[in-house]
Amino acid sequence: MLTKKQIVTLFSNARELARLDRPREARSNLLMILESAAESRRKAPTILKRAKLELFLDHWIAVSRDLYSNGVTDFVRESFGLPKAEETPRAEIPSAPFPISSLPAPAPEPIPAPTETEGNAPAPYEAEEGSDIDISGLIEEVKETQGLCAEVFEKNKSAVAEIYVTGNGKAASGTGFVISEKGYLLTNDHVVFDVENGAYYPKISMKLGGKRCRLDVLFSDKKTDIALCAFDPDEAAGSTCVKRFADYSLLQQGADCILIGNGFGMGLAPFSGEVRYTRDGDGNLVHTAPSNPGDSGAPVFNRKGECIGINKSKTVRVNEEAADGIANATPMDTVEALLAKWCRHNDIEL
Repeated sequence: MLTKKQIVTLFSNARELARLDRPREARSNLLMILESAAESRRKAPTILKRAKLELFLDHWIAVSRDLYSNGVTDFVRESFGLPKAEETPRAEIPSAPFPISSLPAPAPEPIPAPTETEGNAPAPYEAEEGSDIDISGLIEEVKETQGLCAEVFEKNKSAVAEIYVTGNGKAASGTGFVISEKGYLLTNDHVVFDVENGAYYPKISMKLGGKRCRLDVLFSDKKTDIALCAFDPDEAAGSTCVKRFADYSLLQQGADCILIGNGFGMGLAPFSGEVRYTRDGDGNLVHTAPSNPGDSGAPVFNRKGECIGINKSKTVRVNEEAADGIANATPMDTVEALLAKWCRHNDIEL
């Protein structure tokens, strides 16, 4: 289920898209909130909490249906706390306080039809202690969110590492990310392998949370460009682990994605884009998040902050034509298969 912060961000996006008269995109954000609210309703520990969630769902499913069937109606505007259409100043329409161009296409209705309720405003709701979802005061709190990209970065920056290699008179940088509290990290093979000398760099280190520690390459696969490295977890106290996407087959073309990389060795930074292809002819996840030297080995996340792939290259030309916005990553299901093989053949547990 979504966290309160994620719900506020999604609601903020939906409200802004409704303000800009983009009903289908507004609805796609609203549906994610409704799915989480429905799950919370199913697990509600008390009758009172279940009843409050049902009132919330009744109202906002009606908003979702209006967005789907009739667009941004006065009912929709009133629900989002927006002025009616005739009251909206024209000069206000073009401005947008956060990026919204990458929001996904609308999804089908995921929730069974509820009973209709009277009135145009959602029932007030205050979260109980231990609640999985808090849906109170959304309109007042939308100003607090800075967008999904910022939230995914904040959630994962303590698990993503800057990688630095030196040897044979050369130095380079890349990115990697922690997958186990036992001290295992994933990156690209080409980040840690010196092609000119046909060997791994003699000095490989990572910087994580302001601390530097040594990295050792355990296993690698050149076809998929993946390397599993080890470090001493005591030297990286405070680090966390990236959550991996459990079922890659569920990833949809056009889904939002966020890359956290160490471009040009300048330090960690997030970049957002969309999934262009979940798998191209070469088996790559193709995305549009900006990718530069140093971003190799970076985790590519979905909206929920789950890693869907490992960034590895950028396509600059296609059929003699210059290409723009085409970056390639190894899909997470391919990575999982490799990890399973390495663990099985070497009797290790991540």
